[in-house]
Amino acid sequence: MYLTQRRYIQDLLNLKFKMDNTKPTGTSLEMNHKLSVYEGEKIEDIKEYQSLVGSLIYATHTRADISYSVGVLSQFMHLPRRPHMDAVKRVLKYLKGTINEGIFYTYSSDFDIQIYSDADWIGAKDDKKSTSGYLAFAGSKLVSWSSKKQLIVALSSTQDEYRGLTTSTQEAIWLKALYTDLGLLSFKPHIFGDSVSSMHLAANPIFHARTKHIEVHYHFIREKLMAKEIDISFIPTEKQVADMMTKALDGVKLCRFKAMSGIQPIRE
Repeated sequence: MYLTQRRYIQDLLNLKFKMDNTKPTGTSLEMNHKLSVYEGEKIEDIKEYQSLVGSLIYATHTRADISYSVGVLSQFMHLPRRPHMDAVKRVLKYLKGTINEGIFYTYSSDFDIQIYSDADWIGAKDDKKSTSGYLAFAGSKLVSWSSKKQLIVALSSTQDEYRGLTTSTQEAIWLKALYTDLGLLSFKPHIFGDSVSSMHLAANPIFHARTKHIEVHYHFIREKLMAKEIDISFIPTEKQVADMMTKALDGVKLCRFKAMSGIQPIRE
């Protein structure tokens, strides 16, 4: 089974924004982009930009691969500039080249909860805040995802990864509760991260110098780990599919992570 918004994306390109003749791009956002709220020429019609971003937010319901890009661009809704408009049109060009892609669900009896968690330290140029992201799977099937800027500036990469793991833990506990409501049996949720230091921080119940700048509610993960309600494991960065939820990647990496997440062309 496929989940796709092909018709919706086609209507955006052809009818709403008249971009059916544009050349497709291989990625939705330039690598190492430095979009800023202060740089670039102001655009006169901010409603066009807001309409573009709003339409793309709806497209993220089946296209996790554009979640990071749309999240970044939605931060400039109040005062968009020319570089922001160019970037949002790039996302549409990317969707044009991948219009036949969707989430593919194979038949499987495996419903174990697995969540891949990642964070990008100081990803935002203006406020220096990090971005957390996760991809949640029921067995091999992608069921939920998130890409969100953290509310507080992290003082180290360990802190931002730790906060990201906590957000993933909350999703894992919610999914487990949903399984219970549906009468499904589930094993202990498993969370995968690529930061050894943040995992050590989560597993250590003793006060540590690195924790004094971390808000108390983020230690929720430590409570669940000690209660053996979740498991956390290290995964190499090259296998961390949640990487595409926290930063702009090159075409090769993006395609590899999309395939690992079940986002693939529709088989007619």
